[in-house]
Amino acid sequence: MKSSHRLSTALALPLTAVMLSGCGLFGPETFEADEQSIEVDAGDTFELVLPASPSMGQDWTIVDPGPDRATVRQEGDREEDFGGDSGVDGGGDGTQTFTFQGVAAGTTKIRMSYCVLGECPDGDDRTATGSPGNDPAFFIYTVTVR
Repeated sequence: MKSSHRLSTALALPLTAVMLSGCGLFGPETFEADEQSIEVDAGDTFELVLPASPSMGQDWTIVDPGPDRATVRQEGDREEDFGGDSGVDGGGDGTQTFTFQGVAAGTTKIRMSYCVLGECPDGDDRTATGSPGNDPAFFIYTVTVR
């Protein structure tokens, strides 16, 4: 009997870890370029992980004014270069990650400008609906904090 109890306990721990990983307990919940409607709980950390290649002139910036700081607070950002072969030294695929924390219940917008070769959208509110391509675009993320 002890053997079956140990086996069920051993199986329950990994299953619990898998279930909790979806709750953000093992890191922030992540959202990509095409996930422009975001819901999180107050106190939760979340990340926008967006395709970019800053060394090739493709990158993201948060457009002023930023999100309502009473609802969402930016915690940081970072770039990661995957070293892909684009035929140009220093070029390649990568990501830019923007980390935020839900502060209090409410809804706010995070407006992101996707710039290509130094050309950024001119504020005409062109909104991309999928992944960014080779043209400058203006992405709007709606964040609801519960």
